[in-house]
Amino acid sequence: MPREILLRLTHRRARLPKRLLHIPIGERSAVPHPLRDEVRLHRASFEHAVLYVLDAGGWFDSHNEVPFDVFGLFVLEVAALVNTGAAIASKFPFFRFVNEGHFPFAIPFLVRFFVPDMNPALRELIDRSTYYKGAVLEVAALLPGDDTELDALIGETVSKCDFVGFLLVVTAALDAGRRVDAKHLAIGASLTPGPSQLGNFAWKMEGDPPAALMYAVKTGGISLEMTCAALLTAALWCKEKRDGVFCDGLIAEARMFARSAEPRPTVIAPLYALALVLDDNALRAILRKRAPAREGPEFDAVTQDLVDGRLKAYRLPVMDFVPDLPPKTLAQGTTMKRCVEKLGRNDDCHCGSGKKYKRCCYEKDQEKLHLSTPIAGMTYAQLREAPETGLTAPRIEAMQRYEVARIDPRKVPEHLHVPYVMRLTGMGVYHRIAEFFEHVEWNAKARDGWNFAIFIIIRNGEQEYAKRMVAAFEKHESPDKVRTGARLLVAQGDPAEELRMLDVIASLILRETDHDKLIDLINGLLWSRHHALSILVARSLIPLLPTKECGLILDEILRVHDLLNLPSDDPYSDILEKRIAEEAGDEGKDAAELRAARKKLDAKAAEVRQLKEDIEHQRREVRRHEKQHPAASAVQLPTHEAELRDLRQKLTTLKSTLHERAEERTALR
Repeated sequence: MPREILLRLTHRRARLPKRLLHIPIGERSAVPHPLRDEVRLHRASFEHAVLYVLDAGGWFDSHNEVPFDVFGLFVLEVAALVNTGAAIASKFPFFRFVNEGHFPFAIPFLVRFFVPDMNPALRELIDRSTYYKGAVLEVAALLPGDDTELDALIGETVSKCDFVGFLLVVTAALDAGRRVDAKHLAIGASLTPGPSQLGNFAWKMEGDPPAALMYAVKTGGISLEMTCAALLTAALWCKEKRDGVFCDGLIAEARMFARSAEPRPTVIAPLYALALVLDDNALRAILRKRAPAREGPEFDAVTQDLVDGRLKAYRLPVMDFVPDLPPKTLAQGTTMKRCVEKLGRNDDCHCGSGKKYKRCCYEKDQEKLHLSTPIAGMTYAQLREAPETGLTAPRIEAMQRYEVARIDPRKVPEHLHVPYVMRLTGMGVYHRIAEFFEHVEWNAKARDGWNFAIFIIIRNGEQEYAKRMVAAFEKHESPDKVRTGARLLVAQGDPAEELRMLDVIASLILRETDHDKLIDLINGLLWSRHHALSILVARSLIPLLPTKECGLILDEILRVHDLLNLPSDDPYSDILEKRIAEEAGDEGKDAAELRAARKKLDAKAAEVRQLKEDIEHQRREVRRHEKQHPAASAVQLPTHEAELRDLRQKLTTLKSTLHERAEERTALR
């Protein structure tokens, strides 16, 4: 039986000498392996066994038969040794992403099982260093010579959210011309200090930088400015290195971000630059609504200068972004506490040597003081190993993604659970969110936190974490109380169950009378992968729900329009506008303002309708012209081509104007 074979091989793997774990990955194929020959004899059985286990619903440790680490190490290592990975990858996305290097959360998984701990000398150097050129050069001298080991080392800094370690190792490697895979930016973008440096890293990395940057954007673990930088870098990279073929979802993600982001200058300016690179009129229309004063030839020239400046920065040597000297200021906006006690130079040294302090540990402590933190008696290295020490709500709220991701959820005090979950959710640290709810003591606050977190997880389509969250919830609550949107997301990939859940949602929508529950149902559908279907169902609810809620539903419909690259307005806007007009009275102190606003809205709606008619007329003209001159002579061809080009240009201009008027109409609504 496949199960018996896998168990037998796994238990043998557990008894292997530990020295095998310290052999560099690149050299393992040349090392005698106690399992290789046996696995090759049972190659078909091994593949069958792995597929059997995964089909059956997960890892063996869920049945308490084999420790997770033993089984996980065995599967990945032996699959690599006997090259069975391709067969497994053809069926299971997890192994496909591991093989292709596009699955960021596989990094800590692989590091845990395959990579020995970081070189102690390198670890000690990083622990006592800050990010400056001298430290980068010291790290460069200690980098492993093998590219596979270097990749694993970078993966370790990412998996441990080691901010200084990531910057030092990546900068040293790129400066030395070493191969650095862009997959590390999927999480490493949150460890990069500034927009231009993020682009500089991406420009010099190999692999698929746009895919990694898009992952960083979708997880929401980076600031608004860094999100703009990631989108702009991905667009510029595709335009220059893929001949203008943009990666899937880039334009839709840019539009959705532009709709929701706070319109501050450091966000709007890069988004206008992004619209210029993408040549996306819909994105321009959205931005004009958010910042209407930003247009005209002068502003266009400034936007082009921004694009040129970013490209210039991306092409600079990587060391140009590294400070020459260690920072004199340890931190800004926080109070630093000494990591060593204060002694007089002539006092006895604290180490107990009996010498005067100035002749013993004084110099070492002066260097150590530069590593002080907001927690008394702790250096950054110590705080990295125990980040839960001295936690407070303000400190959690000020944490960056890489900082909050290091905290062990089981060690967070109960009175800090709410700010902790809020920060995790805001930063998109989904694996920690799931881990928290798997171990938290269940109560009313935990239930409220779960509902908030699952809302964000559903909206971002994080199926793996939705499964864990639902499983954690069902340990304490009835399965009937799980949000329907979560069940639909969990069912994704199982056609029969997914179809059943769609039927359940449709039935509930037909029967439900509570407005809040209806909105929850339709949001679950709008956030699913069934985009066109969700628009049709959501439209049907607009005549039934209160006007205020309809506006929110229409905003979600327009967000899905962006995903499908549909026009930036929806026909059901007319229905909502009529309802608003009918419900708005003609009496009261605001009646005059309401009438004026309604008049503007009606005028804008008329403009939109006329533009749609003009576009349809122009399309007919283009089709007619193409039919009349299917094979023009060489003499006539330039004239006909010019006419056709003019018609198409008029059509493009009309579409651009329609986008702008539709966005103006939405704003008036």
